[in-house]
Amino acid sequence: MPKKKHLFLLIVLMMLLVQFRGVSTAYAYVPYETYTYDALGWYYLSPDAYEPKGIIQASGLGLDTALNSPGDIVTDEQGYIYIADTGNSRILVLDNNYQLIRNISSFIDKDGVEQSFNQPGGIFVTADGSLYVADSKNGRIVILDIEGNCKAILQAPSSDVLHGLIYEPSALAVDNYDRIYVIAKSTNMGVISLESDGTFAGFIGAEKTKGSFADILSNMLKTEAQKARSKQNVPTEYNNIAIDQDGFPYVTSSALDAGRQYSSMINNDRSATPIKKLNPSGVDVLRRNGAFGQAGDYRINDGEVSKFIDVAIGEDGTFSVLDSTRNRIFTYDITGNLLYVFGGSGTQVGVFQKPVALCYHGSDILVLDSNTGVVTVFSRTVYGDSIALALKYQNNRKYAEAAEQWKKVLEQNSNFDQAYSGVAASYMRLERYEDAMKNYKLGNNLKGYQKAYTEYRKELMADYFLLIPLGIVILVFALGYISRRVKRVNDTGWTKHGKRTLKEELCFSYYTMFHPFDGYYELKRDNRGGMRGAIVIFALAIFNYLFAKYATGYMIKGYEWNKISLYDAFMSVGFIVLLWTVANWSLTTLMDGKGKMRDIFIATCYSLMPMILLGIPATILSNFVTSGEIQFIYFMNNLGLYWTVFLIFFGILTTNEYSLGKNIVTTILSLIGMGFIAFIGILFINVLNEMWEFGRTIISEIVYRI
Repeated sequence: MPKKKHLFLLIVLMMLLVQFRGVSTAYAYVPYETYTYDALGWYYLSPDAYEPKGIIQASGLGLDTALNSPGDIVTDEQGYIYIADTGNSRILVLDNNYQLIRNISSFIDKDGVEQSFNQPGGIFVTADGSLYVADSKNGRIVILDIEGNCKAILQAPSSDVLHGLIYEPSALAVDNYDRIYVIAKSTNMGVISLESDGTFAGFIGAEKTKGSFADILSNMLKTEAQKARSKQNVPTEYNNIAIDQDGFPYVTSSALDAGRQYSSMINNDRSATPIKKLNPSGVDVLRRNGAFGQAGDYRINDGEVSKFIDVAIGEDGTFSVLDSTRNRIFTYDITGNLLYVFGGSGTQVGVFQKPVALCYHGSDILVLDSNTGVVTVFSRTVYGDSIALALKYQNNRKYAEAAEQWKKVLEQNSNFDQAYSGVAASYMRLERYEDAMKNYKLGNNLKGYQKAYTEYRKELMADYFLLIPLGIVILVFALGYISRRVKRVNDTGWTKHGKRTLKEELCFSYYTMFHPFDGYYELKRDNRGGMRGAIVIFALAIFNYLFAKYATGYMIKGYEWNKISLYDAFMSVGFIVLLWTVANWSLTTLMDGKGKMRDIFIATCYSLMPMILLGIPATILSNFVTSGEIQFIYFMNNLGLYWTVFLIFFGILTTNEYSLGKNIVTTILSLIGMGFIAFIGILFINVLNEMWEFGRTIISEIVYRI
C-alpha cells in the first residue's frame, strides 16, 4: 500500500513538471505591494490579490532567438497563448501548458506566394480560432486559421477620409459580428471600423476637444500664418483596444493632457479619461460608480499621472489595465470600483522594465515585457479568489451568498471599502436597509447610503405614521411658547432702566433680527444689549461651527469627522469676527464713525444670531433628510449666513450713524483692511520665527564652542 501511495505521488509530481516545463518558476517572494484607495483617496495596503508564479522566455520554449521588442499577447478560448514577437517579425503560439506549438514567421497567400510579416503589432483571436494580425510595417491585416494558414489579407482601407494617412495598424479587435476595430499609429480621428471584408465603415469614439477661453481669445488675435504654425487642438490618439464578451470595445489612451486627466479622475467624469467602453455609436458607456474615475493612481507625489497602454477583460465584468508610468496593473469591477493594484518597476520576477501588454489566461494574468522579452505569469491568491467569488455571486444575484463572501474578504482586509459596499448591496437586495446603511457608511459609499437611507426612512414613516404629525404640532407649540416668552422679556425692557440681566441681553438679539434699525439704535443708546450677551453669542457661534462639523448628517457630510480642533473653529469664526471689529473700528475712527470698538463688537456679535438659530436646527435636521431634501438644509444655512451679513451691514450703519453710500464704502475698505492686517500679522509671525531660529542657532553655536 505505501508503495502505491509513493508511486501515485511520483506520477503527480511528474505531471506537474511536464505541465510547467515552459515556465521558469519564481520564488515565493513578492517584490511589490498590493494596494487600493478608499473613497477619500487615501492609500491602503492590502493582501496580495496576485503573486508571480513564473516567467515564460525564449530559452524555456526551446527557441534559439530571444524575443525582440514583443508587442502583444492574447489568449483564446482553448487556453492557447499568442505572442507577437514584433522585432523578430513572427507570431508564437503556446498551448495551455506554456509549450511552444507553432512559430509563424511566414505564410502562403491565396495566390500561392509565400509572404512574411514585417514587425507585427497587435493580434486578436476570435471564438472560431481565427488569428487576426496587425502587420504594421506592411500596412495590412492578415487573417490566419487555427493551423496558421492564410484565410485573407486586408490591405489598407480606401476612403476619402483616409486620404494622406500612413496606415500602420498597431492594435485590433473583432466583435461577435466580425466587425474589425483597428488602432492605427498617428491617427487621432478615433478607432477605424472595418467590415469583415476590410471595407472602411467609419471612425468611432473620436475624442471631443474643447479649447479654453484663453485659446479662443488667442486664436482670434492670431494671423492665418501664426495659426498654421501653432499647435492645433486635435483629438487624442488611442493606443490599444480589447473587446468584451458582449462585443463592446475598450480603448486606452496615454496622450491625454495630465491636468485634464487628473481633474476628470477626481470629478469622475468622461471629459479626459484614459479608458473608454464604446457602444456601436462610439459613445463611452463605461460605468463610473466608483469614488474616482478609472485613471490609475490617485496620489501622485511626482505629478506624473498614470498612462494606460493596454486593457484585458476578465471574469464577471472585471478588467485590468496596464500603466506604463509606474509599471502597475489596476483592476476594476463592472461598476468602476478599484479592486486592487499590483506590480512595479525592477528586475525581479513580478516587476517590469517596460511592460507593453497583458491578458487573462483563465484566472491568471500574463504580462509581456518588451524590454526583457519575458512574459510574467501571475496567479490569483486566496484573497483574489475571495473577491472574484463575491463578484460572481453578486452578478448572478445570489445576494445572501455574496454578502457572506464579502465578509470573508473583510476578514482578510478590513480597509477594503468595496467589500463593505458589496455587503451593503447584498443587504439592499434582501431589503435589510439598516444593515445596508451601516455597511455603506463603513465603505464610505455616500450614493449607496443615500439609497439605503431613503428606503429605511420609508419603513420608519410607515411604522410611526401617527407620531409624525403629533411631533410637528408639539414643535410648533413649543416654538410659539418660546417666542412669546422672549417677546414678553423684550417688552418689559422698554420701560426698564439701569443694568440689564444676561437673559434680557440675549433676548434682545431676537428683536434685532427682525427690527435691525430700531434694534441696533436701542442696542447702542439704551444699552439693551451688552458685552456679556455679545460674548455668549460669540461663543455660541463657535459652538455652531463645531456642532455642524460633529453632528451634520452623513447624507450631507459624506464622511466621518474623526478629528475636531477648537483652534480651527475659533480661526474660522471667532478670529474673523475679531479681525472685522478691529479693521472696521480702525477705519471708522478716521471717517467720523460714532461707534466705539466695544459698540462694533457687540453689534457684530448680535448679528450672528440668525446663523446660530438656523444653523443648529439645520444640523439636527441633516440627520433625517433624504438626498432629495438636502437642498432644504443648504437653504437654511445660506439663509442664516445672508441674514447675518445683512444685519452686520445695517448694524454697523446704525452704530456709526452713516449714510447708506458711506457705509458701503467703509464696508469695502474694512474688508480690504482685514486682508492687510492678516498679511501684517503673518509677516510679523514669520519674522519672529526667523529671529527665534537665528537666536537658537547662535546659542547652539556658543554652547558647541564652549
